[in-house]
Amino acid sequence: MTKNKFEGELKFINPRYLVNERQNERIESFFIGLGAVFNDLKGLLFFEKMLMEYYEVPEEDETSPHAGNYFGIEVQIQKLITSSVFEFFAFLKANNDVFSMSEFIEILNELPRDEQVIWNNFIEAANERYSETTVLFNTMSKIRHNVGFHYDQKGKVLRNAYISFFYGKNIDNRHVYAYYSIGKNLELSRFYFSDAVIQESMYIASGGKMKEINKNDESFKIYQQQVMETVKVMCLIILQLMKEYIRSRRNSHRT
Repeated sequence: MTKNKFEGELKFINPRYLVNERQNERIESFFIGLGAVFNDLKGLLFFEKMLMEYYEVPEEDETSPHAGNYFGIEVQIQKLITSSVFEFFAFLKANNDVFSMSEFIEILNELPRDEQVIWNNFIEAANERYSETTVLFNTMSKIRHNVGFHYDQKGKVLRNAYISFFYGKNIDNRHVYAYYSIGKNLELSRFYFSDAVIQESMYIASGGKMKEINKNDESFKIYQQQVMETVKVMCLIILQLMKEYIRSRRNSHRT
């Protein structure tokens, strides 16, 4: 079986152009971190793409090991994307001083005007000065702190989500039994009830009501759409900024 290979045009730059080992320049550290943000988001989007391309999408009400693994991995990707987006905005807030530096301003000015506006909106949002993102940020914060990276260390959020999922919505088989698989290896094992609780936690954080089922409640779907739209725009802007940073650093060493 022939395996796929990653494609792309390999380029390079003298590492001394990007970081001066004798000086501690904040802007250099910022762009290293910005590149890491881009790579993390690209990787998560790649995992999502692989899941959809290589595995059959289960029926919405399907109860099977395949459906449990598929939807469980999908939830994992969603929570990690949410957490990474939240960390990106925290990263921006921690680097406010960089954005007033002349070198950064020159780099930003190379972007198209509409992309500059979007970037400035990111900065405003990171510093909680952009009211339209307040609800989205609150949701991301809850998911990041409780199920994204920290696993709800006190247990209250996950316990409440478990009760909400299994005791409040007994409308089909997914809410009646706590499913799991324990096989002879990792591939054949998974605790589907934990995936269900994580998804329920994200649903509640996005505005869903505990112990109630409302088929017209689109809060979680709207939240998911907002996050994915944000991620795609983020990746585009970050890519442009990284491109201009590398170009400007290369050019400055040619003179």
